[in-house]
Amino acid sequence: MEYGKVLRFHRVKQGLTQNQLADGIISPAYLSKIENDQTVPAFEVLEHLYERLGLDFHDSSYNHPSKEKLKEWYELIVFKKNEESRKCMEELIQQKDTLNNHHLYIFFELFRIRHLLLENEVEKAYEAWKDIRQYEDTFDEEMEYYFHLGSGLVLYYQGDYENSYLQLMEAKNHSVSINLEDWEESDLYYLLALSASQANNISASIFNADQALTIFQKQYNLVKSADCHILLGINYGRLKNYGKALENYHLVSKIATQTKDYYQLGLVYHNIGVIESRRGNYEAALMNYKRSFSYKSKTASVHEIFETIYCLILEYYKLNELEDCSKWINEGFSYLNSSINDTTTDEIHLNIYTMLINKDNNAAHYLEGVAIPHFLERKQHRFVIRYCLILSELLEAERSYKKSSKYLRLAIDLLNKYSNLGGMIL
Repeated sequence: MEYGKVLRFHRVKQGLTQNQLADGIISPAYLSKIENDQTVPAFEVLEHLYERLGLDFHDSSYNHPSKEKLKEWYELIVFKKNEESRKCMEELIQQKDTLNNHHLYIFFELFRIRHLLLENEVEKAYEAWKDIRQYEDTFDEEMEYYFHLGSGLVLYYQGDYENSYLQLMEAKNHSVSINLEDWEESDLYYLLALSASQANNISASIFNADQALTIFQKQYNLVKSADCHILLGINYGRLKNYGKALENYHLVSKIATQTKDYYQLGLVYHNIGVIESRRGNYEAALMNYKRSFSYKSKTASVHEIFETIYCLILEYYKLNELEDCSKWINEGFSYLNSSINDTTTDEIHLNIYTMLINKDNNAAHYLEGVAIPHFLERKQHRFVIRYCLILSELLEAERSYKKSSKYLRLAIDLLNKYSNLGGMIL
């Protein structure tokens, strides 16, 4: 048994210093050696330390859920079985040693991070992640794996996709030393593909999506296979390999129609709309976005619905069909008003196109002072590029040539740095 890690875990949990725990028993320096597994103390010493922490050194009842029960809970979380996951968590909490046993508590908290993200409790997940970090030097290899995986997910939900991918790669490095089941391995590859895609690391996303797809197909997991095909379609589209992209999207359409998965149908028609827009087939793009909206409005979150509304606004604006553009702007505001989550980013998009349609003289000031800094801070480069190009034109019309050139250069620099975004900008 790793007595040092157990002692440190409970000492930190109870807010005691090494001096406080060691006082009258041993020296703080010797306690430090015990906690770092640099020495094996006498049982009498351990008994005294355990007693001060309110633990029974001789307790061997192990009246707690098995590790397998925790893994069952984690599997429910991974497969997004919300209700079953909540019920299982409550059962685990009722077992007192889930929270008192060092080994079980660490795994419970690491899995709880992902449970909270499943419930869209992002801030609570972040707090749980910050809390568990203080025990990191007591982690074994398996704990390190779940910690880095959880870190990657928290960063993903916060929109920091590059660091999310790096953390998930750290998890992959630790996975070599532990035995992952097939469903966990495919989950890891899929998360790597997802974060790499958002970070615009196309080759890494395609590689990991292919790895995940191979495992999902062996498991006859149609839903997750379709998710992989969506990622592959997105990335082949970025490479302007539209034939390969559409091939993947049509496979998703076939699977989602068979499984009656309206959420995936909403995603696939949205992405087909993106492809048609890039190819200059604006009417086809509009048709697919509207089909996507009809499916998303039944199943998707407000933010996901807004993504399609935004694309409809953009297409109608490019076609100079301003009445339809205004209609979808109003639709966007109605959805945002019904949302309980932060909608600042989405509101900025709507404000911009409202100003552009109305030829508002404050449009350039809003783009320069609010919109572009907002998207720069969030590293959402495609929007920075798009709005820099619009701002450059507005400033040029105002004969502010120096400022116009500044934003044009910023757009060009970002386009050169993130050349794979080229098809997503205009």
